[in-house]
Amino acid sequence: MMIVKFLPAVLLCLIWFFLIHAVKMFRMYLVLLESRIEFKRFIFAYCRTTLLNLIIPFKLGEIYRMAVFSRITKNAAVGIASVAVDRFFDTLALVLILLPLHVLNPSKISVVSVFLMVFVTVVIFIYMMFPSAYGYLNKYLIINRTSLRSMTVLRWLEALNSGYEYIKKLVTGRYALLTLMSFGAWVLEGGLLFAISALLDIQFNMSDFSDYITSILSSVHSELQSKYTLFSIAVMFVFSIISGVISFALSGKKAREYYSKRNK
Repeated sequence: MMIVKFLPAVLLCLIWFFLIHAVKMFRMYLVLLESRIEFKRFIFAYCRTTLLNLIIPFKLGEIYRMAVFSRITKNAAVGIASVAVDRFFDTLALVLILLPLHVLNPSKISVVSVFLMVFVTVVIFIYMMFPSAYGYLNKYLIINRTSLRSMTVLRWLEALNSGYEYIKKLVTGRYALLTLMSFGAWVLEGGLLFAISALLDIQFNMSDFSDYITSILSSVHSELQSKYTLFSIAVMFVFSIISGVISFALSGKKAREYYSKRNK
């Protein structure tokens, strides 16, 4: 009877969880749009990297995600830059949510939230000032310096500019959509946390959301965060298995069709 009683709520949470990660997945796919990754392969890559990210603390699973997408795109720069852009917009949306919460409840300000706000501000500042700084330094080094050291600095400057131009290409025309999708994913996740806390009879309100974010990015764990993480790992494990089976099955079918046509 207890299972029947809570089954609708559990199913609702599963659908809700799926919507959250559907938004996050399409955000990542939007960043990698020009890479033209097969969608079935992309889904499997997203699911397994998200699963590892949930298991490994402090979001260190992002390193694995960079490696996976570097291998899929056959370009390390693409893999690293795409994950970095995805993480930035996720953090930007989170900061936009945390700011009004901290204004209304300053006691909830934590080291983690301050760090995120400073990080976003610094990244935006560097992104906006880089073109003019690059232009000035590049011109100065070319005209006034001819030493081996200055040539080395010039090469590093060109490498930084190439990275900047590639990141600019990834986000041009997509700033608003990436921010909106990130904001939507966090709002959905906050709603799911409220639903799970109500289901498990755990106290959780808007001011507690800041504590939840702190627990994700630190060694401090809350009861809700621990239970939600276990729930996420279990569901994402199932998603990874299903997406992996589908991906390999479709790849095998495609390979059989290819060899069948060659033998005709």
